[in-house]
Amino acid sequence: MRVCSVVGVVLLSLAVCRPAGGQVVLTGRLAQRRVPGSDQLQYLSAVLAFANRRGGGNQAVSFRTWETHPAGWYRLAGGAGNYTVVFSTPSHFMRPIVMTNLFTRAGDVLDRDAAPRADYAVFHQAAWDRKAGGGYYQPFVAKGTGVTHVGFRVAHDGVDGGGPGAQDMLVSIHRAGDGPAATWPQVGPTGLVVQVDSGGAKSYIWSVGWHSGEVPLTPGRTYAVHIRSKKPGGVFQPFWRPTADRASRCWRVGAGGGGGFVDRQLWMSVGTDGDGLLLPYHKRVHKEFVKLTRYGRKWSQTYVARGRSLAAVILYAATSGVQPRIGRQRVAVRIRRGGPGGPIVGTEKIAVGSGMYTGDASWGAFGAALAPGDVPLTPGRTYAVQFETLEHYQTLHGFVNAKGQVSDDRPGFNPYRKHPMDGYGGGRAYFGGEAVDYDLDMQIIEYEFAAPDWAHAVDATNLLSSGKMEPPAAGPKSPRKADPPWRAFTVEGKAAHRRLAQRPGGTNLFLRLAEAAGAKAVDGGWVQRVEGLTHLETYRLSGRVRCSWIADDRRRCLVGHDPTGQAADPRAKTIVWTALPSVHGVFVRHRVVPIRPVRSSISVWLRGRAEVSPVAPFQADFDDFALNRVRTDVPDGP
Repeated sequence: MRVCSVVGVVLLSLAVCRPAGGQVVLTGRLAQRRVPGSDQLQYLSAVLAFANRRGGGNQAVSFRTWETHPAGWYRLAGGAGNYTVVFSTPSHFMRPIVMTNLFTRAGDVLDRDAAPRADYAVFHQAAWDRKAGGGYYQPFVAKGTGVTHVGFRVAHDGVDGGGPGAQDMLVSIHRAGDGPAATWPQVGPTGLVVQVDSGGAKSYIWSVGWHSGEVPLTPGRTYAVHIRSKKPGGVFQPFWRPTADRASRCWRVGAGGGGGFVDRQLWMSVGTDGDGLLLPYHKRVHKEFVKLTRYGRKWSQTYVARGRSLAAVILYAATSGVQPRIGRQRVAVRIRRGGPGGPIVGTEKIAVGSGMYTGDASWGAFGAALAPGDVPLTPGRTYAVQFETLEHYQTLHGFVNAKGQVSDDRPGFNPYRKHPMDGYGGGRAYFGGEAVDYDLDMQIIEYEFAAPDWAHAVDATNLLSSGKMEPPAAGPKSPRKADPPWRAFTVEGKAAHRRLAQRPGGTNLFLRLAEAAGAKAVDGGWVQRVEGLTHLETYRLSGRVRCSWIADDRRRCLVGHDPTGQAADPRAKTIVWTALPSVHGVFVRHRVVPIRPVRSSISVWLRGRAEVSPVAPFQADFDDFALNRVRTDVPDGP
């Protein structure tokens, strides 16, 4: 989507301002390195971005990354909450990106860049084959388990360059070996790229795709992408770059056949499974907006799941020309087991549109992102993805388009069909409850692994020192003893700070705050400051607490955190306290809502506060505390 510079200035100014009210802003840029090891970046424009908060009842927010400066830039603004974001361009070469567990609070502005995963990525466009070739094999070492995307760029299409002519091309994956490239065995089906038309000013990127599982790979093994003209004897000229790496040299097929290795790498991107995402229903012929279906309120498409949970759905569609643009319209997305009449599985999501608007026509895509576990799936089982418009009289009535036509108040949308050469085969589309003889043009993204508790997923590394309350390890001899990681403090009264061993056994250590002899009150504890953090991430604090009294107005065990990182004043208003426990005499697990540092540090406070009672002593125990970075990637294992 091309945006004029005036609008660009306005949007960029919004990105650097703090959002009003309870709003948050997710922003950044999408890019890949132009060549491995280079600092130069290939910015990824015209990529669709959809973000949903976890749970039902929240509609998605959308964006399309900029093609003008700053290229690859996105901005998603919405209410505070836990977001899942998907970046995808189903009709192009980019492997989807899914970010999870983006916990936000009112006023947050998170500037996060992102890059898609690729087994091979070279975007060098300063040179090309000066002589037309009959085909090219580009080797790559597999990182993933199956190819889903290949993108390439040609300087001349081999037909007429800058003229109106074009040719179809074929792409296949082969297991590289000894001998001529023509003897390398093919893996999976051949992909079709239609109407390749490049030359002169037409420097387009062409691409092709496969469903997950269609082109299986063995990670660590060398394969090659074979590109050639569909027409026998056809030629073309790709962009490439010199290389001294013999393992990545391409095999060039001459215009009359034969050929051999040349010291060049092709402009190409190869995306594969193996990143925790699967694409059971994908665009294989990468051509958009081929043919419409018909206008209606409800459409469905059945398919066979491969993963354990739904991650995203993107449907190509158009809306009525006498109604608001597609970016103002929404559809409910429901997953039904077995077919369009089956029971709903998991959480219903509200997708929103993103696309083009001319004032009297609007087309693009509806999309929604789902958190792991929102919609659990069983691999091999058939499901129906159902879309139903949420628009109604109130949202449509009174709209007038650029031609002066008034809305007809008929809610609905018109999906696009898959390309005729890209039938799905494992399912079918339904108009309402009526089966039709084509498939809907869409992309389904799944999580490969189940993770029903993913909102609590964290890195394994504990950022706290002495989280098990063990004494600090002895260091090299020095005249001054190192400060302990947990620093004791007293607010008022008398307090006894102790490190004890749990009985019986005596192996587990914990910290205890107890009343001192003759004290009438006790208020104190320990604090630890953790540095080297970042505002772009959130961190989860957890631990075990045991107290000789349940929390009441006179006695309580407190766990606090200060996102400013200050560790000097236990009375500071910036500390967020939680009073515990709900049951006395046993260790209770406590887990804090993810914390976002104001800058680069967080302080953790463990505190006991009580009036001394003649009935029973006051003791507050703390054990097994951890501060872990919240995971924002996707599940990578069962």
